[in-house]
Amino acid sequence: MAGKKSISMTVTCPVCLSSIHQQLFDPQDVPVMMHRLYATAEQARGAQIATLDLHRCRSCGFVWNAAFDPTKLQYDESYENNQGHSKVFWEHMLARADAVLKAVPPGEPVSYLEVGCGQGTFLTCVAQRAGSRLQSANGFDPAYRGPVTPPARFYKNYFDRSTAGLLQDRPNVVVSRHTIEHVPDPVTFLRSIRNALGNDSSAAICVETPDVEWIIANGAIQDFFYEHCSIFTPQALDFALRRSGFQNPRVERVFGGQYLWAEAHAGSSDAEGLDGGLAEIRNLKSAFIERWRDRVSAARAAGRVALWGAGAKGVTFTLLVDPAGELIDHAVDINPEKQGHFLPISGLPVISPAASSSLNPTTIFVMNPLYLGEIADAAAAAGISGELVPIN
Repeated sequence: MAGKKSISMTVTCPVCLSSIHQQLFDPQDVPVMMHRLYATAEQARGAQIATLDLHRCRSCGFVWNAAFDPTKLQYDESYENNQGHSKVFWEHMLARADAVLKAVPPGEPVSYLEVGCGQGTFLTCVAQRAGSRLQSANGFDPAYRGPVTPPARFYKNYFDRSTAGLLQDRPNVVVSRHTIEHVPDPVTFLRSIRNALGNDSSAAICVETPDVEWIIANGAIQDFFYEHCSIFTPQALDFALRRSGFQNPRVERVFGGQYLWAEAHAGSSDAEGLDGGLAEIRNLKSAFIERWRDRVSAARAAGRVALWGAGAKGVTFTLLVDPAGELIDHAVDINPEKQGHFLPISGLPVISPAASSSLNPTTIFVMNPLYLGEIADAAAAAGISGELVPIN
């Protein structure tokens, strides 16, 4: 891992353009792609790295990676971040799908567009919940690897004016879930969607993204990683939508407060000035590392250690507390696409709950406490008797 560096490529806030901001932590080298599948431990340990240099705007609270280089990321068919295998997350998606449908006036057919649709899990959920109201459903994502079959249509493209002509119907509701945090210029991203909809569009837009205030309030340092180069406060997300040509944003917290959910409508820019402050949080990272490295070390002295959750949180947690993979034995994940692969840098194998049971870990660190009940049930069903320790 890298030591201290002096790096600041983005010197103004990408959302409100303020030049008053503060570096959160010392820059650090981290894996570029948290959700890439690695077939061998050697490939995982040799994962591409880049610099994470987080800054927070004193005006709107937006957090961004000042050293982010988008050319280092490649979203293709080796990218796997489907969370829909979890019952807890599936129930969350159902609630969000219903919120999307409520954004369309009653009686109107639903012409649905999703920007950054992944493998179409949420799009399919919306289509099923819409039933006979569904007029069309289109998803755009360069990482999509499935078939392009009606009634839903998927395009392995980014969505903008150049690809808007692929749509059969003009959308009246647009969704972008967990995409904007991967974009270094979120206002331009939102504005490209607004422009592609056409000047006379009044379509609703729904955006879901992590809440940086929740991350900081809960000391969830494992939620800071390279792919998430743009992390919002409610104020910053509201302002970004207004600057991009969407009107009357309404921002709420969902998924146990971890995510922001914003709804707005296409219109013209009505941005207003913002004001805000910044709490001192420089000691959060060192306190997090010290606390959890001690906990993991103590657990390792008592027996075999595992972590549950091989997504970005799990990858970041290993980098912070056990980058060489000397204390943690393996990662558990219920997503079969992740099983049989390895975490970047640490090279930890990702296995199923049943396979973990045969290794008999005495301590399992749970990456997201919101899933603790579900994980406890899955662990018991697999015969895992070790202590479950939530990272909170």
